[in-house]
Amino acid sequence: MKLIDKFPGDIRNIIFDFGGVIMDINIGKTIVAFANLDIAGLKPDDIISSHKSFLYELEIGTITPDEFISSLYREYPTAKRVSDKLIWDAWNALLQPYDPERILMVDKLKNDYNLYLLSNTNFPHRIKFKEMFRRQFGENFEDLFIECFYSDEMHLRKPDPEIYKRVIEETWVDPSKTLFIDDNEANITYARKVGLHAYHLTGGEKITDLFE
Repeated sequence: MKLIDKFPGDIRNIIFDFGGVIMDINIGKTIVAFANLDIAGLKPDDIISSHKSFLYELEIGTITPDEFISSLYREYPTAKRVSDKLIWDAWNALLQPYDPERILMVDKLKNDYNLYLLSNTNFPHRIKFKEMFRRQFGENFEDLFIECFYSDEMHLRKPDPEIYKRVIEETWVDPSKTLFIDDNEANITYARKVGLHAYHLTGGEKITDLFE
């Protein structure tokens, strides 16, 4: 399986984003789930851009899940009446079932490319999406890739150029032979600034549209 012609012919490595690329994300489901728990006021852009400091801190791994819950209590006092389990279920509601076609394609791509993952994520989401993969396919999610890089483990977040530099340094990939795929324009812009080829998935495109 190969990249379609729009990409350079010497691509040997592919770095995938996770949310919106490997797995579909529906932030509205988390907003609704919180509202149903009488935890109102959280907005989609709070999650996407981490406008709220405790959401940002969870994503770069500078607070623990327990500290996240405490921050949620301070921000939304009605959350104190809700169990931690229900809060985490609502937080994870944005994670949607995997598309088997995409997963099969990524698995096949391992025969032709060195595959990596780079995701802005957080510990509760990581636990959940790995569990979902195991239940859906009976295998370990991370076996799809040579290495997975997560913002909360790296204490860095896209589009900070340092996160791309760290991935390049730790994997020893040649940026000129490496394609990064993401659904966020800012992430694409900064990936290109460190020398990576980058493709912005837009308009309902899926990674299955990029290979033949």
